[in-house]
Amino acid sequence: MEKSEVCLSHPPKSIHGQAKQEEEEKEEKHDKQAYILQLPDHIIVEIFCKIPTKTLILCQCVCKDWHRFLSDIEFMRGLFSRTHTCLLVQGNPQIQCPWGWQIKHTHFLVGLKHKWNGNHVALKLCRDPIFRTGDIHIVSSYNGLLLCEDRLMGSVSLYISNPITAESLAIPKPSKIRFTNCYSGFGFSPISDVYKVVLINKPNNESKEPGARVLTVGCTTWRIIEGFEIFALSYGTHHNGFIHWLGRRMDSLGIFAFDVETEHFQQFPLPPCQFDMDNVPNYKLGVMKSCISLTVHSLNSVTVWMMKEYGVKESWTQELEICKNSGDCRSYYFKSVNFTEEGKVLILGRDGCLRVYFPNTGGFAWIHIDGISWNSGALVHVPSFVSLKDVIRG
Repeated sequence: MEKSEVCLSHPPKSIHGQAKQEEEEKEEKHDKQAYILQLPDHIIVEIFCKIPTKTLILCQCVCKDWHRFLSDIEFMRGLFSRTHTCLLVQGNPQIQCPWGWQIKHTHFLVGLKHKWNGNHVALKLCRDPIFRTGDIHIVSSYNGLLLCEDRLMGSVSLYISNPITAESLAIPKPSKIRFTNCYSGFGFSPISDVYKVVLINKPNNESKEPGARVLTVGCTTWRIIEGFEIFALSYGTHHNGFIHWLGRRMDSLGIFAFDVETEHFQQFPLPPCQFDMDNVPNYKLGVMKSCISLTVHSLNSVTVWMMKEYGVKESWTQELEICKNSGDCRSYYFKSVNFTEEGKVLILGRDGCLRVYFPNTGGFAWIHIDGISWNSGALVHVPSFVSLKDVIRG
């Protein structure tokens, strides 16, 4: 009698069985995920908003799930709006080499939520190798991105950079004009969801002619802005959907605002202070307490004016005056960096030292940042984990 062979095989799974297995695999994957990432998004945002920025940056290195979560553009937009403001310091720490001590330009991130009564540990940021030199000038900061000038042998290259992700994007050079002959500006249009770089000719440019050009980040073609011929006297400052320059049109001095969305210019009046055309570097346009500000440096004092109502001439108000001839601030030139939440003023001196000024008492205190012997630049910066790839794609 012949033995029949028995074929051992699994019966086909039913649709219900497949769904159950997929559900079990999903639950198993969920259980393996970091516990904090199993919480609802709005709870995670609440938690991350309470974490110091320096710690939040390090959280990206914990695991792939955390890195992926902190790189999600939609999540980061919600977190960015509530991230604490920091100070981005361009420091020059001394590095000990076999042949002696060497100065190396590096960027550090310093939290502004301090009592400012001692040394402050700063987070050293990675430097993108795309930059050719250490002579990097940060033009402006917006949405966690920087517009940077890389200066080498009399030439200038422009980059958009995110110092947190160590990503940079080279800005193509326009035809018939060099970056060295222009003052640049960087801004964002929330309507079109695009970033733009604008160049305005300096008075001493090679052509001796006024003019402006605009480039949408991610594109390669510069467009000439017709119908509004001005010379820029400062770098651009972004606020309220506009990029602002100190400038000159014909014989008229003023603040010229470029609408990033419509690409049209308009002119705002200067505050009621004496403006000396021969000493333009003594005037610094900026943003303080969510208002356009103008810092005026004179021989004996520094005065800060603020436009309390945007575009309204009568709203210019003298917010602060610091006497240079008293206390610990006898440097001829220094600039106000930012007002802290407590109403103090951070100052970067010509001597490369950071100080905090107390308006109520008129006193100063030095800010010592660990590992930094001298500061060549400082600006207010809100860090972001958004990748430049998402910015270009947007």
